[in-house]
Amino acid sequence: MTKKNSWIDQPFSYLIRSIGIKMKNKADKRLSEFSLNSQQGHTIGYISSNEGIMQKDLATFFNKREASITSMLQGLEKKGFIERRIPENNEREKRVYILPKGKELVQSFDKEFQKIEDDLTKCLTDDEIQTLLQLLTKINKNFE
Repeated sequence: MTKKNSWIDQPFSYLIRSIGIKMKNKADKRLSEFSLNSQQGHTIGYISSNEGIMQKDLATFFNKREASITSMLQGLEKKGFIERRIPENNEREKRVYILPKGKELVQSFDKEFQKIEDDLTKCLTDDEIQTLLQLLTKINKNFE
């Protein structure tokens, strides 16, 4: 029986995971000056673009358990970046809002996330970027 080298036998999984880890590490390094990690940064950015989003919708969007999102939101709330409110007419629903400190932060690190995105594609032509985007979108939809 031949021994399998999983990264050779599964090059797509390996490469996608490897690129994801490298991007995350780069983002974490750049966001550490804000005492945040990349997941927290992406979450604040998403909340900023979706003011008043329901907490459970954040869990769905980021493909995380609600308990994990709750824990992260509690940390962001304690740091003064966001607040969670419960509407009077529905006590089971929590909506999330960005605070001024969070808005300032988003403006600061939007440039950092764009640099990471640019680093990802700087070795590609415009046509290759479009092809890669189409292929990754197709693969992503296949997992829905």
